[in-house]
Amino acid sequence: MSGRLVAVLIAALAINSHTASNAMAAEPAVTTYGDLNPRAPNELRVFSFLVGKWSGPSRVRLENGSYVDRGEVTWIGRYVLDGMAIGDETHSLGPDGKTYFGITLRHFDTNQDAWIVEFLNVPMSFLRRQVNPRSGFVRQDADGIHVIAEDKEAQTQFRETYQVQDQSHFTYSATLSPDGGRTWGPVLYVFEMTRVE
Repeated sequence: MSGRLVAVLIAALAINSHTASNAMAAEPAVTTYGDLNPRAPNELRVFSFLVGKWSGPSRVRLENGSYVDRGEVTWIGRYVLDGMAIGDETHSLGPDGKTYFGITLRHFDTNQDAWIVEFLNVPMSFLRRQVNPRSGFVRQDADGIHVIAEDKEAQTQFRETYQVQDQSHFTYSATLSPDGGRTWGPVLYVFEMTRVE
């Protein structure tokens, strides 16, 4: 998936969030959360629980090791790119108290038998390539669904974990490993999400 395609997706999400209420009445092709393409790879269903609107409290770890409540997080997931991928956005406050907005694109590439997960931090204007055929991975086990991004030069890994309790609740957490996944540091932040729609 090219950088241009990601840019088009991000622009479409931003425009749609602004004009969706007016367009829904006039445009039959506009949907709130999109539709899963019947031809989508089965692997995409791993993240289908994200589709919809979620809200919940967040806790962020400060440099001194204490945790602070950062208010409500809003998380909105949609089927995008003709229902072959999931685009999800998060709105919250960062550790510094500033407004935070991020967009993640999740796609399973059947030609390479690999996940592609990219994250755009909108306020800080950077794109993190979390998982692709050359680096990182997605794993599902008894502890949840893990998205693990790797920095092979620095021997670090960044792990996001999704623990899905039921159709209306999931917990998101993130942590770092300084030694390539052998040991993990403390949880950096936790979101306790409840389905709104």
